[in-house]
Amino acid sequence: MVKYIVAGSVLSCLFFAVTVQAQQDPTAPLGWQKKTSPAIISTPRLPQLQSVICDNHRCRATLNGHTVTVGSHIKGYRVSQINDSSVILTRNQKQWQLSLFTADIKQ
Repeated sequence: MVKYIVAGSVLSCLFFAVTVQAQQDPTAPLGWQKKTSPAIISTPRLPQLQSVICDNHRCRATLNGHTVTVGSHIKGYRVSQINDSSVILTRNQKQWQLSLFTADIKQ
């Protein structure tokens, strides 16, 4: 009878041992905590310049299908300047110049 009680106790211990999961790495030093990676901050993608229309010294541009003027905002960027072939966008005191044509035009 003692054999059955011991065998039953061993089997019940094995059953409960299978369902237990470690909350942390048992081989890690005491007090050690896993370092978390810093949050990745991404800036929105630059809008795509599609066209510029100027009349009477006033220009409008089409960015991502939206017509904008100087002072407009699009995707977190402010339109600072529009001329006949480019648009200057600002965000956090940085500037980006979007051009209608690439500088490397081959004939």
